[in-house]
Amino acid sequence: MTGVHSFFPRGSHVSPVQMWILLILSEGPNYGYKVIQRLEAMFAGYWRPKAGTIYPALEKLSRGGYISGKVEHRADGPDRRYYTITEKGEQALRSGIRRWSRLMEYLEVYGERHRAIRRFRDQLDRERLGELFTRLGASFKRGTFDLSEAIPSLQPETIELAEPLKVKFLYAHENGGLEIEIEVEWSPTNST
Repeated sequence: MTGVHSFFPRGSHVSPVQMWILLILSEGPNYGYKVIQRLEAMFAGYWRPKAGTIYPALEKLSRGGYISGKVEHRADGPDRRYYTITEKGEQALRSGIRRWSRLMEYLEVYGERHRAIRRFRDQLDRERLGELFTRLGASFKRGTFDLSEAIPSLQPETIELAEPLKVKFLYAHENGGLEIEIEVEWSPTNST
């Protein structure tokens, strides 16, 4: 599985905020304050973009040739700079949407895998946890196990282990406590 950082590499790609601006400008020319209002509406109040975020992003997009700007002189108010997406900006938007779509698919797959992992969650004392690991350890040595033997609330299912086994330990601070997750991965054996 690809790491999440590869979806938004540094360098020639636009940032997510810049991509959202390009998306709004793909609807037609607009000026900074209206871009902020459209973003706020687009995110239904969950994100309230600030001028200190949007105007520098517009400036970077302009310097990069992703948008062009034209000043409208107004007699009844301050001048406005209208921004228009360029062909380079449209290409960057298409590329950004593809990366964003892959990221969303990645998160869905990641979430599905980890929702399945979370089937067993309980509070155990050290003795019961040690017994659980002892039973699992014996199963790993045997090469087959049924998780319901160690965790009775799970449905019986005999699982065969194939070597090599890939093991990952995850250690994190979560909700004011510590958490350790152990992940074991292997490829199923070929049946003939």
